[in-house]
Amino acid sequence: MTPDAVPGAARRMHEDDEPTDDGTVDILYLIDKLEMLVGEGKRVPFSGRVMVEEGEFLDLVEQLRFAVPNEIKQAQRVIRERERIIAEAQEDAAKIIETARKRAEYMVSEQGILNEARQKSEEILRMADEKRKRALGEVDVYAMQQFNHVEEALREGLEIIDNAVRETVELLNRAKNAIGQ
Repeated sequence: MTPDAVPGAARRMHEDDEPTDDGTVDILYLIDKLEMLVGEGKRVPFSGRVMVEEGEFLDLVEQLRFAVPNEIKQAQRVIRERERIIAEAQEDAAKIIETARKRAEYMVSEQGILNEARQKSEEILRMADEKRKRALGEVDVYAMQQFNHVEEALREGLEIIDNAVRETVELLNRAKNAIGQ
């Protein structure tokens, strides 16, 4: 058993096979390992079946169980970042509104100045609202991209696991039947 097959020694691997220091395993890396395990497995004659080492397979499944919560944590970090950006945008908008109000009150001495102040404050408010909406849109797009990546990785991993488990159970049943004859 290799060190990266042990859940406690799980390390995130990148395309250049360099581990990260966060102690997690990348889901896509584990899916690649499952594919390699199936690719290296022994073919069953006259069938599309492959036999794999049960221990290695179960180790990879266990690592996937540990990796999925980490992907969810990453998504939660994205959500927190989105909320922080929204709060900053709202604070900026509130400051701009307050500045506009103070300036407008100061300039209220004549009707013409008052009208000009209203127009300028409305323009400032409109610009602040547009800035806030742009920031929210950019954060939402980024968050949705990250959620889509996590969802896709989970689907692919679960499909591979499901197929591998189904094939393993079928092989075990055939082996039991062959021994019983």
